[in-house]
Amino acid sequence: MTIDNSDYGGFVVSKNVLAGKQIHYTFREKSSIAALNGWTVYSVADDDKYVNEADNFQVVSASTLFKLAPVMLELFNAPYGTDLCWLYEQRGPYRFL
Repeated sequence: MTIDNSDYGGFVVSKNVLAGKQIHYTFREKSSIAALNGWTVYSVADDDKYVNEADNFQVVSASTLFKLAPVMLELFNAPYGTDLCWLYEQRGPYRFL
């Protein structure tokens, strides 16, 4: 699938997710930076100390995030205020709480 990155803007993603850790929590809030779409993505390994350090995050494109978590394509345009906890189960890869 080809994604036009210019349609979505940048996603703020934990470097733990980029290193292969499962996504645990995602939320979207209106960003004051036009190049960002408001999505922030945390991993299962991220604790309060980790998320409070800006160097632990990287801005990535929609195509990069899609490669890591294809289901995010369905969520890219969710409204501001969307707040999802990812739950992984044996019967399927995940569901949201």
